[in-house]
Amino acid sequence: MLADNYAWILHNGVDAAVVDPGDAEPVLRFLERVKLRLSHVFITHHHADHCAGAVELKRAFGCPVIGPDDVRVPYVDHAVRDYGGFSVLSESLQVMATPGHTMTHVIFHFPNLRAIFTGDTLFCGGCGRILEGTPAVMLQSLIKCIGVEDITSVYCGHEYTEENLLFATTVEPDNKDVWQRLADVKYLQRRNLPTVPSTIAVERATNPFLRTGSPELRKKLGMQSATGVDVFAELRKRKDRF
Repeated sequence: MLADNYAWILHNGVDAAVVDPGDAEPVLRFLERVKLRLSHVFITHHHADHCAGAVELKRAFGCPVIGPDDVRVPYVDHAVRDYGGFSVLSESLQVMATPGHTMTHVIFHFPNLRAIFTGDTLFCGGCGRILEGTPAVMLQSLIKCIGVEDITSVYCGHEYTEENLLFATTVEPDNKDVWQRLADVKYLQRRNLPTVPSTIAVERATNPFLRTGSPELRKKLGMQSATGVDVFAELRKRKDRF
């Protein structure tokens, strides 16, 4: 939806939950087409491209909105940070606070479904811009994201994968996994197919923001003896200019 956003719908054949509805209309059309009733709206942060459709969906279905504890989203019914007590569509849900892109950003992990919805914290091949936090805060949030099973699918908020991997080739040019993934992503993009989801294992192998300890990456940056936070900060600075 919008230019390059994703909203994600989970359902059990009758009821559904939506994550990050930046626009209500595509969600409403989908729910009508497949005859689903919306029971929950989840938002990861206050930016309009992730939550602008929440109020309309809440009004249409009378369902609660679950999201960050932030005055910028006053329509949230259940404000959450780190929380593990939800059951949604009969599935357990763990909420994780992941500040950095925004200071109240949260992500949603469904352990039994092996799915994690990362908004603008962890992208496929990259990470979100640091708009309200610090490099140290953002890196800690990314470490939190990957503290789940390697086979967990990563559902992020944007279709940025090709650009992210092109950047990855500039900082870790001998990483064969990056080049193979980039080729796979280009194949999908030429056919107008999504490159999301990824998996935690794939992100560990190819996402430079998760690879601050890579000797090759550190050598390329000229930061062999730097801290992980300093390496991450330099990567983010370079990606902002890429």
